[in-house]
Amino acid sequence: MRATLSAVCLWLWHLLPANPILTRVVLGASRRVRHLWLRFAYLAILLLVVLISLINSMTDQGASLSDLAMGASQTFKWASTTQLALMCFLAPVFTASAITQERDAQTFNILLSTPLTSAQIVFGSLMSRLYFVLMLLVAGLPIFLMTMVYGGVTAPQIWQSFALSGATAVLTGALAIFVAMTSVGTKRTIFSFYVAIGLYLLCVYLLGLWDRTWIESSAANIRGQKMSWLTPLHPFLALDVALNRVHTPPEARLMEHTGLVRFALAYPAAAYVTWTVLAALALTVSSIFFVRRGAKTGEPTIFTAIRDKFYRPVSSERTRPPRTVWSNPVAWREAKTKAVAGGILRLATILGGLTGAVLLFVYHAAREFTATEVARWLAGLTVVQFALVLIIATNTAATSITKEREALTLDLLLTTPLTSKYILWGKLRGLVSFAAPLVIGPVVVLVAFAIYGWWSGASPPAVWIETGIELGALMVIYTALACVLGLRVSLTSKTNVSAVMYGLGLLIVLCGIATSFGLWFVDSARQEFGAFVAPFTPFTAILYLIDPSALFDSSQAYAQRAGAARLAAFIGCAAAAVLFAFIAWQRYSSLVREFDMTMRKQSSM
Repeated sequence: MRATLSAVCLWLWHLLPANPILTRVVLGASRRVRHLWLRFAYLAILLLVVLISLINSMTDQGASLSDLAMGASQTFKWASTTQLALMCFLAPVFTASAITQERDAQTFNILLSTPLTSAQIVFGSLMSRLYFVLMLLVAGLPIFLMTMVYGGVTAPQIWQSFALSGATAVLTGALAIFVAMTSVGTKRTIFSFYVAIGLYLLCVYLLGLWDRTWIESSAANIRGQKMSWLTPLHPFLALDVALNRVHTPPEARLMEHTGLVRFALAYPAAAYVTWTVLAALALTVSSIFFVRRGAKTGEPTIFTAIRDKFYRPVSSERTRPPRTVWSNPVAWREAKTKAVAGGILRLATILGGLTGAVLLFVYHAAREFTATEVARWLAGLTVVQFALVLIIATNTAATSITKEREALTLDLLLTTPLTSKYILWGKLRGLVSFAAPLVIGPVVVLVAFAIYGWWSGASPPAVWIETGIELGALMVIYTALACVLGLRVSLTSKTNVSAVMYGLGLLIVLCGIATSFGLWFVDSARQEFGAFVAPFTPFTAILYLIDPSALFDSSQAYAQRAGAARLAAFIGCAAAAVLFAFIAWQRYSSLVREFDMTMRKQSSM
């Protein structure tokens, strides 16, 4: 018995504490300057949010202790939300790159040839990356303890907030490792993972705000919102309950449900942490069985044997029809190869948008939604679709040059008579052509709703007839600008992983800053001037061009001044299109000028 326990303890010791991958990454990477700056940036963001919130809540010199406690509570809510959002962003980056960097550097097969077991490889790769994420949580603990000085914040709230953030990081890390171990296209792991996480968080959160998903037995808050059935499945909805923004239903009124359902609805934060940790453990254990399966790629399996039995292609038979190449072959190659590689994602995005639009149209035709409600739902749907367009465009552009460099075809391309202007223009044109079908979908939906409103004689209609054309032009220009941004990052990066990380991170930061300032400025301007200013940022353009009634205090004021608002919006769209087209062209021209010098610097490193 003692020998068995000793063997188990020794196995556990080598599995995690003495895991060579864990010790190598932790001891080596923790000394890098990049990780130092990352920790500094994380703490700086948290501290900045806390300081700004404290300053805003304590401007009154005669504030009472209860006012100070209320301000500290608001500060804690903002800090907790920021911390959870950062965890959702950082955990996939660290964990998904654990395997992709090994495979991109062609060292993963060397790792498989060592005496390390599959369990050591999986747990070592996972925990070595989660170590940095969890240490960020620990480093931010003193900042949260500062909010307890004036009261209003309890220790259980802090522990629940940290538990939700830590569980989210563990789940996203385990899922990233599972995807990286099982997927074939490992270079697109981070991008696909970001899209999946973003869609889940956004869609489930919006459904949680829908009153048809609310629990009737829960008490409404001051805004009339009740707890949703989806709260135990979503970190931000569970955080709202932990922060007392939303109230849970009394457990005595849930007796008709089973024990697990009662526990999940009465304690959503604990339920979320429980199922995420169990799911992370299941995903991690499942990943162990796929570690060495990738090394057997090309060997016959039961599925390939069945396929070969019924389908035997004739050797040297031409099975691919001839294709017509564009006048710019670089543009044709970018558009066609990207379309083939990302065809499923593009198709899923288009079908998802059309499905949502059809359901909304059915509700609108049945008179269950008013024109204003339809406009707001359309605006939200279009925001989600265009966010995906920007993410897809930036990702494909960010890997446009790095994939050539990693595939060793960039040097071959540079030996041709093609100039740098020809190559970059071809890539930009091909990338925009690749993303164009994603833009056409929302435009067709908006035009269809506008035609239905005109045909039904609604006044005012849910969408004006010119809105689809205006937004179509703006979205194409904003997509081209995102492609130029991705090309810039791709030109200066060495690997696909770093290009995707920097490209998507820069896109999120720029869009977040622009949207924040845009919403503040439009809300301050209002009416016709707000309609003119809204097109100058991507998401305010979508929100207020589709739903211009939000710029007016009442529906009567909007009905009286709708014509002036439409004219102001048209002028603003034209000015914004010209301005950002000029900026995109200037960035592209700068990229052309720096192309040769950057290539020389990259080749000398």
